[in-house]
Amino acid sequence: MENKVTLAAHRGWRAKYPENTMRGFREALMLDIDAVEMDVHMTKDYHIVICHDANLARTTDKSGSIYRMTLAEVKEADAGIKFGEEFKGERVPTLEEFLELMATRPDIKVLLELKDYPEDLGDFAYASAGLTLSLCKKYGVFGKERLTVITFSAGLCAWLRTRYTTEDFPIHGFYPKSVMKGYAKDDPYKYYDEVCLFNHGDKTPEGFPIKHDTPVADKARFTEFALMGIKPCVYYGMNTDEAVYRAAYENGAIGFTCDHPDICGEILDKIGARKLKK
Repeated sequence: MENKVTLAAHRGWRAKYPENTMRGFREALMLDIDAVEMDVHMTKDYHIVICHDANLARTTDKSGSIYRMTLAEVKEADAGIKFGEEFKGERVPTLEEFLELMATRPDIKVLLELKDYPEDLGDFAYASAGLTLSLCKKYGVFGKERLTVITFSAGLCAWLRTRYTTEDFPIHGFYPKSVMKGYAKDDPYKYYDEVCLFNHGDKTPEGFPIKHDTPVADKARFTEFALMGIKPCVYYGMNTDEAVYRAAYENGAIGFTCDHPDICGEILDKIGARKLKK
C-alpha cells in the first residue's frame, strides 16, 4: 500500500473560491497538492455536471434537482454569486470542461465522487456512473495513478467492481459503514481500497463506541484499515487546527482532503507528514 502522505483540494479550493467551479479548480492547481476532489451528477438529458448537492439551491441562484433538469437549465444557474459578488457569472461546470483542464496536469490525481445513488435513483445512477467513467477514459484521466472513485453507496461499490478493476481506479468509501447507503444489505468494506474515517455516531455498526471529543477516529480504526490494505484518509471540513491534523497523522492517516489546501499543506509540512514527498 502507498505510504506517501497525499493532500487533496476539496471541491477545488472550497474555502477561498466557489466550490466545484472552474475558477476554484484552476486556483487549486496552483498549490502544492497531489489531487483535486470533486462531485458529479447527471442531468435528465444525460450530461455529467459538477456539483456537490443533488439540488442547485445551496450553491447557486437557482433551485431544482439536477436529475430533473436539462444541461441548458443547469447552465443558467450562477454558481459564484452566493459565494461573493466578485465571482458572479461562474457556471456549474460540465465534467468534460473539468477533464479538459485535468488532462493538462497528469501530475495531479482526480478524486471523483459519484453523487447519484442507486438506492435513491435506481438504474439512472448506474447510467450516471457509466457515462462519467467513459468520459474519464476518453480524456485520459483514468487508471489507478490518475483517478480515485469515491461513493457513499454500497450498491455503487459493488456495481463498479463488476465492471472495473483496481488497476482502473481505487474505490474510496467511508467509516463508519453506517454512513454508506445500502450498507445493511452488502458490506461495503470488502470493496474499499481507501477509506475516509469520520468520528460520527454513538457506536459503529460493529459495536465500537465513538468518542466525540475529537473529530479524529481512534488509532485502532486507522490501524485495522491499514492492516486490511485499505488506505486510511481523513476530511475535517474547514478545520485548520494543527493538533487535529497531527493527531490524524500520528494515528495513521495517509490521505488528507482539505477545504483549506494551502493551510493544511503548510501544517502537514510543519509536522513532517510530507517529508517523503520532498
